[in-house]
Parts: sequence; structure tokens; C-alpha cells
Amino acid sequence: MNRILSKKQYQVPKLNINKIFQSILLLILILIFPYETFAKKEQKTIIKLNDDISQVHIANTYDFFLDTAAAYSIEDITKEHLQSQFQKVTDSHVLFDYLDSPIWMRFTVQNDQTLSNHSWYLESWGFDIKNITFYFPNQDGTFETSTAGFERPFEERKIKHKNFNYFLDLRPNETKTFYLKVQRSYNQEFSFHLRTNEKFLVHSLNEYFLLGIYYGVLIIILTFNLYLFYRLRDTLYLYFPCLILACIWFSLGRDGLGFQFLWPNAPWVNKLNNEKFIELIIILSTLLFSDRFVQKYTKSKRVLTFTYIAILLKLILFVSQIFIYELNYIAYIVITIIILSIPFSMGLYALIKAKIYSWSYTFAYLCLFLVIVYSYSKSIQLFSSPVINWYFVYPVIFMEMILFSFSIFNQLKFLQNQFLEANKEKTIALERNNQLTQELNSKLKEKVRARTEKIERMAADLAKKNVELQTTNLKLQELNSQVTQINNYLTENNALLKSSVEEVTKDLALMKGLDFEDFKSVFPDKETCLKFLSELKWKDKYHCKKCDYNKFTEGPNHGRRCKNCNYYESPTVDTLFHKLKFPIEKAFYILYLSNRKDVDLTLNELSEILELRRETCWAFKNKIAQAMEKVGHNTDLNGWEALALVHLE
Repeated sequence: MNRILSKKQYQVPKLNINKIFQSILLLILILIFPYETFAKKEQKTIIKLNDDISQVHIANTYDFFLDTAAAYSIEDITKEHLQSQFQKVTDSHVLFDYLDSPIWMRFTVQNDQTLSNHSWYLESWGFDIKNITFYFPNQDGTFETSTAGFERPFEERKIKHKNFNYFLDLRPNETKTFYLKVQRSYNQEFSFHLRTNEKFLVHSLNEYFLLGIYYGVLIIILTFNLYLFYRLRDTLYLYFPCLILACIWFSLGRDGLGFQFLWPNAPWVNKLNNEKFIELIIILSTLLFSDRFVQKYTKSKRVLTFTYIAILLKLILFVSQIFIYELNYIAYIVITIIILSIPFSMGLYALIKAKIYSWSYTFAYLCLFLVIVYSYSKSIQLFSSPVINWYFVYPVIFMEMILFSFSIFNQLKFLQNQFLEANKEKTIALERNNQLTQELNSKLKEKVRARTEKIERMAADLAKKNVELQTTNLKLQELNSQVTQINNYLTENNALLKSSVEEVTKDLALMKGLDFEDFKSVFPDKETCLKFLSELKWKDKYHCKKCDYNKFTEGPNHGRRCKNCNYYESPTVDTLFHKLKFPIEKAFYILYLSNRKDVDLTLNELSEILELRRETCWAFKNKIAQAMEKVGHNTDLNGWEALALVHLE
């Protein structure tokens, strides 16, 4: 009995398995449900604002939801079952990949400020966000939308600012949840800020002020180089402005100012600016500028050849990236830097060989390499701040332009020194040449003066002797003609001598001088008469009738033109033949006959011989008679040529 009792005492009761399972399940549910409820309450990230802050950098204090199907609207997103799917952001990129899917972002802001005069703005930094839509909650549970992005016209923005800014209608002790729907084109880093109205204005003004300084300096450098190109016509000062314009375009597209002020209604320009086209322009401009810069110091065909090779390689790489096969950005950067390094190293070697050490040019080229690297800062995170990553390229471009400008100034100074040295040597050579020229001119002037005086004396003597010789020749010809005529008459009269003594006497009586035909052999034409008259008139020396100057030039018809007053004087002026109305050679013959006593032709005979009107012959003979009377001409003492220079008017 005791043993039996003892067995019953130690016997284990039989367990009910179903009841135990139900109890455990109930316990698990009791433990899990409160946790899930608490988790749902704690899942939403809240941004709290108080009186001590004026701006908040929202890095990881918002939630996101990936809409892979792009099928949800704001009404769907605000439903409870989708609200529970929002995740807390742990990285500024939100998430990687899924570039074709929109991302919903949720901001819950709790305003614990006591000041009612503060208004808050949400700023979404990052100009190159493809599309961003902000949803403002209304009192009735609906949402008001505001859409922007670099693919949409700028005028659609409610706040005209290069960044995406939204006014939060948030009063003290009020909590609101805002939503953003974002579509991106690459794994960009997001940066959101909450700022008061005062802080937003200060931040915007500072940002625009610094960018204004940046663009202002670039425009000043651009204007100066365009002026140099206008003045010097050197392509160096055209390539550099092209580089500056490309950098300005690159910067305007990078910070959004271009979209705000230059092409607000052309969003396609933003896409063009984000492509590799603007980088191509920067590199090509730099290569051309660099080559021209080196060529102004030293003419190097090798640098020129490698520059053209680099340009060709860069164009091939550009076409390949756009149309054929897109390389990884690291490989692309490495290849681009190698292409640039070849002409740069060749140019640097040429400068060093010519003993030209342009450190500003070298460092400017290194800045270009940094620009290429930092242009991909949206993919390469060199700094923890996305703003610094994005804007760090600006001071690099700024330094590049300044250093290139310094190198241009140094080159201008170098060329100016060369120009001054060349001018100095040229001046010395010119002074020597001038001195030699002056010495030679002095000697030549002295010789010319002596020679001229000698020639003038000889010319005067020759002119005088020539007149005398012509007069003597004329007399000899006259005598020769008379002898010839006498001989002819003797020959003829020898045959007629026996037949008629009276005829011989008559013929001999007619031999009183030269007939007209014989006289014409001495003075055959007008040219001969005018030449004889000119030499006879100015046989002593020429003096101008107007200014009495004694230097002349030979004019037409053997006249003379004064070298001082340009007055022209004909040989017939102030002579017996002035204003003569019939050929001067016939007048010469009439004058010749008037001085001979042994020749006495009637007017009819003279008219018939000369083929002139009787009145004409009488008038000129009368004129000769007046001249004889005026000068008291004696036919025995004076020759007939003396009457030629008598002026009756």
C-alpha cells in the first residue's frame, strides 16, 4: 500500500499537447502584436523644429519607398498598407540602381517653435534631378502638387530659383507630412535642407553673389582676350575665348543658372549640357590653345602633329561613347587624360628645350585634368558633402583660367621684350644707315652741284655756239646754194652764150639769191623753223617772263616751261612771227628776201612762188618794213635773222 502510494506520488501527469501549442501561440501573438504596433508608430521619421535652429540639413531624417512599377499615385501612397512599406534612409544616395523607377520620399516635420513669424522652405539641391514633384498636404486631406526638373520648362516652378525650393505652410505646434516623387538619371546623391525665410534669402544671395564673381571674372578674361584678338589678329586669343565660353557653358549647365536665365523654355539644352559634348569642346579648345601657345615661343612641327593626333583620337572616343560602345567612366577618364598628356608633354618639352619655363601654363593644364576628373564628381565622391563634390570644379576652372591668363601675360611680356630688342637693333642699324646716307648725300650733292654748274656752263656755251653755227651754216648753205645756182646758170648759159647775150644778161640779173625751193632745203618745215627761232631767241639765257626764274624744261614746239611758276612760253612769242596766220617756213623766206638788195620780187611773183594770197604777202612785208623801221635795220650791217626777234605788239 505504501509502495503503491509512493508510485502515485511520483507519477508524472499526462500533458495535453494541443493546449500547450495554443498557449505558446497565444503568448507569441501577445508579445508580437504590441511590438508591431510600436514599430509602426516608430517607423515614421520625424523632423523636429525648435526656436534654436534656423536651418536643418536633412541627410538621413526622411523615409523612402521604391515604386518599381511606377503605378502609384499620391492617394495610393498615403494609404496605410503602403505607409508601412516606407523605409528609413541610411545613405545620401537613398539607394543604388533602379534608375528607371520613381522614388517616393516622405518628410514629416513637427514645428515645435513658439515664434509665429518664421516661415520654412524645403530646398532640394541638385539641379540635374530629372523630375521632382512636391506634394503639399491640404486641410481636407488632399495634396497640392508642384512639379519641376531639368526636363521640364523652368517657368513651371512656383519659386523661380535654380534649385528646387518649396514653401512649407507649417505653423507653430503643427505637424505635417510632405511627399516628394523623384525620377533620376544616375545614382545621384540627394541633399535636402529646411531653412527659415531669412536663412533662405541669405543663403541664396551668398550663392548668387559667389557665382556672380565667378562668372564676372571669366567674362572679364573673355572680353580682354577678344580685344587682343581684335587688335593682334592672332588665333591664340580666339582659342582661349572658346575655352572660356565652353567652361562658362559647362558651369551654367552644372549650377542651373543657364536654365534659369538663358534657356528656361528649352529643357533639351540641359540634356545636351549633361552629355559629353561640352567636355569635347573644352578639350578641343584647350588642345588648339596649347599648341598655339607653344608655337608662339618655338616653331615645333612635332607639337603640331601630336596636337592634331590628339584631336582626332578625342573625336573618335567621343563618337564611340555616344554611338558605339560606352566605356566605364574610370576607363574613359584615364584614356582622355592620356590623350591630353601626349601633346602637353611634347609642348612642355619644346618649351624647356627653348629655355622657356611657364609654370602658370603647366599648372593650368593640371587644373584641366582636375576639371575632367571632378566633372564626374557625381559618380566619384571625393568629399563627404555633395555640395562640395558638385561645386569643387568651379574653383578649379577659376584657377585654370587665371593661370592661363598669367601665361598669356607672360608670353605678351616675352614677345614685347623681343619686339623691343628687335626695335633697338633696328634703330641702331637705321641710325648707322642714316649716317652713311647723309655722308653719301653730302658728297653726292657737292658733286652734283659742281657737275650741274659745269653742265650749265657747257650748255650755255653750246647753245651760243650752236646758234652761231646754225647761222654760219645757213650763210654757208646760202653761199653754197648761190654757187650751185651760179654753176648751174653758168652751165646753162655756156650753151646759150653764143645764141643770145641779152638772155644771159637777163638770167644773170635774176640770180639775186636763193629761190623758194632752195630755201626750203635749209628750212624745210615748221619744226626746223621753230627750233632755229627757239635757239635764236634764247641764245643768251632763258628768263621766265612771269617770275624771271632761269630754270626750265623743254616743252612742245621747242617752247620752254618755267620750273618755278610752270609758265609756258612759245618760240614765236615776242617775235615777228607772233600770231602768224600762214606757214612759218614761208614767212621765213619772205623775211629772208626782204634783207637782200639783189632780189626784188613783185608781190604777184612772191604770191605765185609761195602759193599765198597777194594781200597776205603784202601784209607780212609791211610788218617786216615796220620792224626794220622800229629797230633801224641796216641791210648792209645786219642779217635778216635779227629782224625775227622784233616784237611789234
